[in-house]
Amino acid sequence: MSLAQIARRGVMRIAGAALAVAVFAGHALAQAPAQTSTEFSANGASSAALVSDDQLKARQTELLAAMLRDPANLDIAFEYATVSARIGDYEAAIGTFERMLIYAPGLPRIQLELGVLYYRLGSFDAARSYFEAALQAPDVPAEVEQRVQTFLAAIDNAEEPTKFSATVVSGLRWQSNANAGPGGRQVTLNGVNFLLDDTAVGRADWNVFIAGNIHAAYDLGTQGDLLEADLLFYGGRYFDSTRLNSELAELTFGPSFNLARFDIDNARFGVYGILSGVRLDDTNYSGATGLGARVAVQPSLRSALTAKLEYRYRWFRDSAVYPTVSNRNGYQILAEAAHSYQLTNNWSARLTVLGDYENAAARFEQSWELGAGIGATYRFASPIERIEAPWSLDWDAGYIRRQYDRPDPAVSFTESQRDNEFWLRSGLTVPLRADFALALSAEFRRMQSNYQTRDYSNASVTLSVVKAF
Repeated sequence: MSLAQIARRGVMRIAGAALAVAVFAGHALAQAPAQTSTEFSANGASSAALVSDDQLKARQTELLAAMLRDPANLDIAFEYATVSARIGDYEAAIGTFERMLIYAPGLPRIQLELGVLYYRLGSFDAARSYFEAALQAPDVPAEVEQRVQTFLAAIDNAEEPTKFSATVVSGLRWQSNANAGPGGRQVTLNGVNFLLDDTAVGRADWNVFIAGNIHAAYDLGTQGDLLEADLLFYGGRYFDSTRLNSELAELTFGPSFNLARFDIDNARFGVYGILSGVRLDDTNYSGATGLGARVAVQPSLRSALTAKLEYRYRWFRDSAVYPTVSNRNGYQILAEAAHSYQLTNNWSARLTVLGDYENAAARFEQSWELGAGIGATYRFASPIERIEAPWSLDWDAGYIRRQYDRPDPAVSFTESQRDNEFWLRSGLTVPLRADFALALSAEFRRMQSNYQTRDYSNASVTLSVVKAF
C-alpha cells in the first residue's frame, strides 16, 4: 500500500496546525482601539474584572440615585458614566460626561472618554472634536495623549474607503506522525494480512512553513456596506517526507451588508465566491470553486457570534504518487457556527460546531461529519518588564464524527469507514510589539478508525513568528 492510499484528508490536516497558530496569534495581536478604553471606578482605579450585566445594571441604578442626590459629585458621575458605557447605554454615558464638562470644563480625561464613546457609535466627527479638545488642554497626562493619538489614527484609517490588513505566520514544526500513517506495518485488508511499505507507515518529521491571511475591504458608501476579499495561504516544506510538500491558497470575494438598516446593531451579512487550489509534491493536486454566505453579530461588547454556509465543487488530479485521488471529485457543503465570550478581563471562551458533507465520484470516498470544539484564552501581564504587552495562553479541544457512504473495496467488502477524531491543542503567544509576536504551540491528534490504514496518532510542536500588517 502506498502513501497515495492514505492521503484522503492529509493536505488540509497538514496546513491545519499552522493556520491554528495564525488564529491564536492573530487574536493576541488584534486589539481594536475601541477596546483599549480604560474603564474607571469612582476612585479612578482600573476595573479588575468583568461582572455580569445584571450586576452592572443594579450598580447603574444605585449610582443614578446617588447622582440625583449629589449632582455635583464628579466621582459618582464618572462611575455612573463608565458603568453605563460597559452595558452599552451610551446615551446615558455621553449625557453624564457632557454634564460633567459643565461642572469641570476642559478636563482632558472626560473629553477622551466622550471621544471614545462617539467613536464606538461611529460618529467620527464628534469623536475627533473631543479628542482634539483633549490635546489642547494644558498639562495633558501622557497616557491620555497616547490614547488620543491612537484613536485619531484609527479614525483616519476608518475614514479611508479602502483598507488592508494581514497576519503572516512562519515557523518550524515537528510531528511524530507527519504523514498520518498507521503505527504498525502489518494490516488486515479484506481478511488478508498485508505488510505496508515504509512510505505508508507513520513517520516523524520536521517542516518549515509560512501561513496567513490577507484582508481587503472597500467601503461602498451605502450605510456601512463593504466589498471584501480574503486570501488564505499556506506553504510547507518537509525535511524528509518531501512528498508532503504542499501549497494551499483560497480566495473569497464578495459584498457584506450592515444589518443596522434592519435595526440589528453590530451585525453584518455577507455573500462571497470561493476559488481555491492545492499543490502537493510539486504538482497540482486539487482545485475548487464555490459560493458562501456568512453572518457576524456582536450582541454585546463581550460576546460575538459568527456562522457560515459554504458550497464548493472540487476536482482532484491524479499523479504518479497520488494515482486515485480523482475518486474524490464532487461537491462539498460545509456549515459552521462559533460563539466567543469575554468572561473576565483576563479570560475568554469559545465554542464551535460544524457539519460537513462531501459528495464524491466513488461512493466509498463520500462522507458526512459532525463536530464541535471548545476553547479558552487567558491573557496575563508580561512577566518580563521590558515586554509591555500582555501574553496569552490558549487551550482548545475538539471532536469530529465521520461516516463514509460505502465500503472501500481495497480495505473491506462489507464495512464502510467510520472515524472518531479527537484533538487537544495549547499555545503561548508573546507579543514583542503591537504588530509582532512569538508563538509556541503543541497539539495531540488521535484518529480512531475501523480501517487500520486510517487509524493513527500524531503529536506536534510548533515554534513560529507572527507579523501583523
